[in-house]
Amino acid sequence: MTVDERLKLITRNCQEVLVEKELKELLGNGTELKHYIGFEISGMVHLGTGLISMGKIADFVKAGVKCQIFLADFHSYLNNKLGGNWENIRWATENYFKEGLIASLKCFGVDESQIEFITGKELYTDNIVHWETFMEVGKHVTLSRNLRSISIMGKMQGKDVDMATLFYPPLQVADIFTMGVNLAHAGTDQRKAHVIARQVAKKLIINPLKNAKGKVIAPIAIHQNLIAGLSGPTTGENSEESLKMSKSKPGSAIFVHDTADEIREKVKKAYGPPKEIEFNPLINWMENLVFWGEGESKDGLKVKRAERFGGDVSYYKIADLIDDYKSEKLHPMDLKSALSEWLVEKLEPARKHFESEKAKKGLEKMRKLMLSSQGTK
Repeated sequence: MTVDERLKLITRNCQEVLVEKELKELLGNGTELKHYIGFEISGMVHLGTGLISMGKIADFVKAGVKCQIFLADFHSYLNNKLGGNWENIRWATENYFKEGLIASLKCFGVDESQIEFITGKELYTDNIVHWETFMEVGKHVTLSRNLRSISIMGKMQGKDVDMATLFYPPLQVADIFTMGVNLAHAGTDQRKAHVIARQVAKKLIINPLKNAKGKVIAPIAIHQNLIAGLSGPTTGENSEESLKMSKSKPGSAIFVHDTADEIREKVKKAYGPPKEIEFNPLINWMENLVFWGEGESKDGLKVKRAERFGGDVSYYKIADLIDDYKSEKLHPMDLKSALSEWLVEKLEPARKHFESEKAKKGLEKMRKLMLSSQGTK
């Protein structure tokens, strides 16, 4: 595979690459690319995590990248996920969340053996260099900058911030250097942490990143596209960040283990006004899931409909689908039906995974745990 072919795989269906020129240099000089994406153990695995994130990992694997998934148990505790209960966080990490990610990877033909899973407990135990790196990172981040960065936790800057919250951004940055990551991957909501990592990279003495030639480098940051929630925008919230799929918004999310009927029912109720393209989750899903950000698909999308409504039609270019939707040649209900069937088929490996005894029991207990901690679903 050529450098350009690997570069395309790594960068497709992404909002931003910091910085593509540097990434191409690493590919060109033979530096092994070492990736990571981190997840708080905060609830059920929805399509933003299960398809968008795991789909990008599938791209990285094809491009010869060494991929790591960081199960951020410590970060979950700092951010008070699952009630800030260590026992629940640790149980859910191994028995539900990891299973959900493995199930999602199967939807792209990626086996768990191709990915390294690592928890905070595993990374931090008896690892003095990590804590030295954490403190060194902290020396290069001002208090005001750190306060501005707590948005990566889903929190707004305010006066009443506890010390644990302040630990979070430099801890996340230190993770990158402790794991030797030169390809950090996340949604744009984690951008502030990645920018800090890039800015402090060449100041670190304890645990710097280096390329194949021994030169100190900054990590590349890959920010994937966000997938919109099914509920659509609310008044005054027409922004991409406010539209993203959320586990905390009832009816907003499809989970990777949902049944075929649940998927169909949720998509049927999704926000999707005729002719409107902007802030329309149906179009967002077409662009970022079905067409994978590339505008064209050799498999395309088949829309089945009665002859009186124009008969069956297949779309191989997103532009053609959008044109027909805007002109009302493609009705929202027909698009919803086609999208539902695409998702049912795509997620079939994940549903099958959750038929295994371990995964099924984990899902059942996780649902009870979410109810007890006032979660969703």
